[in-house]
Amino acid sequence: MTRMDCVCNRNTKIIATYLSSKLGSIQDLFDGVPYPTDEYTSPRDFFLNEDEWTTFENFDRVFRRAKRLINEPNFYFNCGASTKEIEIILPPTYDLRLKKIRTVLKVEFHNDFNPNRDYIGDPYLRGIISSIPTIWGLPPATIEQPMNSYNPETLFNQEPDFTPYKLDVRIEGNIMTLKDPADGQRRIVGEMVLLEPEIINGKRVFLSKYSKLPKNYASSSWEKRQAMLITQNVQAGNRILLNAGEIFMAPYFILDITYDSVSILRRLSQVFKFRNIRSDSGQEMFETIDQLRRSNRAKNNAYLALEQTNIDLRYAKSMLDEHARELEHKIEDRTTELRKAQQELLQLNQDLEEKVKRQVVQLERYKELRRYLSPKLTDEILKGGSGIGTKPKRKMLTVVFTDIRGFSNLTDSLEPEELFHLLDKYLSEMTKIVHHHDGTLNKIMADGLLIFFGDPIQMEDHGERAVRMAIDMQKKVTKLKDEWREYGYELGVGIGINTAFMSVGNIGSQNAQGLYSHWKPGQCGGAS
Repeated sequence: MTRMDCVCNRNTKIIATYLSSKLGSIQDLFDGVPYPTDEYTSPRDFFLNEDEWTTFENFDRVFRRAKRLINEPNFYFNCGASTKEIEIILPPTYDLRLKKIRTVLKVEFHNDFNPNRDYIGDPYLRGIISSIPTIWGLPPATIEQPMNSYNPETLFNQEPDFTPYKLDVRIEGNIMTLKDPADGQRRIVGEMVLLEPEIINGKRVFLSKYSKLPKNYASSSWEKRQAMLITQNVQAGNRILLNAGEIFMAPYFILDITYDSVSILRRLSQVFKFRNIRSDSGQEMFETIDQLRRSNRAKNNAYLALEQTNIDLRYAKSMLDEHARELEHKIEDRTTELRKAQQELLQLNQDLEEKVKRQVVQLERYKELRRYLSPKLTDEILKGGSGIGTKPKRKMLTVVFTDIRGFSNLTDSLEPEELFHLLDKYLSEMTKIVHHHDGTLNKIMADGLLIFFGDPIQMEDHGERAVRMAIDMQKKVTKLKDEWREYGYELGVGIGINTAFMSVGNIGSQNAQGLYSHWKPGQCGGAS
């Protein structure tokens, strides 16, 4: 296995860091993923080691598992963007002094990512940006990086691209020294300075302006301002390692980008190309002039040639005028299209607002129904466009009441946390069964449940549904008994069922609604 067919574990660490920031832990991100067991005691130790490499298959497996754990639609993009932020400090602007287009970018790594580990990605990013103007037929952009976040001690002493030079960079106090690769002598090449903020487009940013570090300087309360200024050029052979004026240990990177603008002349030259006429020597020119003087025919030919040239120029001008008219018509047509698109967008926006209002109303109705009903009944009511009736009415219903036997004694013998655990699981399982049989859960009173069948959705077999539900509840209680026995309690549940005419409806204020029911004794049954 070579690095050509592998992925650096720096990438798996980025994934783990992003997962931890979202979920608080990396859970089982690396469980079951192969790793060198003879060198590492756990997959976590291996995959979080940035100096190691793993197979693409392992990386793909970890990446996809992280997406499933977070369940975030734009996970891959967000995870990749989690290492750095790129901000345009100065939009592309024509610089009169440089006679070029200039823009300034700010690149800032997130706090949980070490920029010294991504040194090779720095020129990679600059190379991509530099090539953009070539798309427009321009020379590549010139990119200067006057300020960066690298720590010189870490970068030049540990980065494989610099270790062969054995620079032995040291920062002692406010001075930076290294061994000059030219003669091996230790030299002072940098000093700590204080970055001075500049106001660009209303924002306070550091570009490359600095001042001497005052004595007994205390760090600024609003942002890190100390940085290392390179004071001497350092060169190894033909390679320049450090440039005087560079700033290290800054809070972020600054990219100063300049490129040529596309002139009108260049644009026209791409449309109309004229043939270069090769000049003759001086002797040939004199002979031609003498011949023209002696021959009227030659004069006529010259006149005809000049006239033809004039015709060609007039034709070229007419083509240019026609092109201008076509361009003007296209602009008018495009303007009309844009106005039409604007009107359509306004109409779409109005339609969207109405749709959002309808959806908000639908959601409110859905929340109201979910207080009492199973998802199935909720969907049926919403499809029919109705809701829960608010006025009392008399209906034939079946009511079920359940409670845990001896619950009061149980509350005295258990800690609140234990009791909460048992009740939470018991009520969750019972509620699932109620919704499965399309019952309406009216109340939860400590360990007791009050359930309707036949309202708000009319059902002919409400009594039969109630009995089937009671049977399923007893079956589930049998499965829950083992856990309750661990707490010294024999779980038992009493279930009462009654079928009769009842009055049902909402009573109380808008913010405190409840189903009120009153029934007279009718057909009654019980289960235990």
